[in-house]
Amino acid sequence: MWSDSDGERELAMMYRPDCSSDFVLMDERMIASASRAAVSPPISQLNVSKSSRVHIGPKFVSVTQKVRNTEEIKELPLPRYLWKVLKNTSRAERLSCSVALTALVICIGLTLYFALTTETVANDDDIDVAPHEWNITREMWLAQIVNDTESVREYNPIRLVIVQHTVSPECDTFQTCASQMRILQSNVLNNLEDDIPYNFLIGNDGRVYEGRGWGLVGAHTYHYNRCSLGIGFLGDYREELDPHTRVTDLQIARTKILLEDGVKRGFLHPKYYINGACDFQSTASPGSNLYKALKSFEHFDHKGILANRTCDEIYTILKNKI
Repeated sequence: MWSDSDGERELAMMYRPDCSSDFVLMDERMIASASRAAVSPPISQLNVSKSSRVHIGPKFVSVTQKVRNTEEIKELPLPRYLWKVLKNTSRAERLSCSVALTALVICIGLTLYFALTTETVANDDDIDVAPHEWNITREMWLAQIVNDTESVREYNPIRLVIVQHTVSPECDTFQTCASQMRILQSNVLNNLEDDIPYNFLIGNDGRVYEGRGWGLVGAHTYHYNRCSLGIGFLGDYREELDPHTRVTDLQIARTKILLEDGVKRGFLHPKYYINGACDFQSTASPGSNLYKALKSFEHFDHKGILANRTCDEIYTILKNKI
């Protein structure tokens, strides 16, 4: 059966609104759709005031871009090429490059400085500069202070000079000889708790190095320390060994100056004798090379009258020769 309600449902089905419908059904009445009523007006009818976020019409953006002709730059001479590259960099880039370049220059400068300084220090040993021409005191070679050395009393002035060699590395400059003196003294102090054994030492540089000095008992030749002056030559003078230390004319000349000074100061008798340690003990000291050189001394015991004699016997013989 068809009823009025059926007709209303059919009408409603016919006029069901959609997104594009100009009318909608409300309370069984047809009214205009709000979506159609709210259609946006054309741009020419818009009126916007006090808004910085609205832009009407096309918007143009200006872009600045530098185009580098790489091929052209590469063909430039090196100075102009560097200048061109520098001009095309920013201030921050130029500042960074300047800092890096400065750091590089400083590093190179420091490297060269320390390299040259090290070479100069290394070459200082080759420069033979001494605080005195030939007489090097204990203070000059930086000797350790030792105060328990005994003074010469019974056999004074000394009439016997005994020469030995140290059998240590040779030296030919003040720096190296002074170093050998300190090493020798340290070894004796550590092992024997005593001072350097010789009264004087002669370096390969031709200088005289003060050991215990004048008027003090040495520790160089057993049984003869109280009646003799001990002189040690730095080096090993056994010519049968290769290599061996050679005696120089300067060493001989400076030794003679030392002995003459001892006579003038009253520590040596004017008629003293020179012998090698091998004349009194079974030893190779002072070495065959040095022993031959001692024979050039005026006071050398050429006849061997003192060899293997005791201190008392030596001084008795020499007393009768006055």
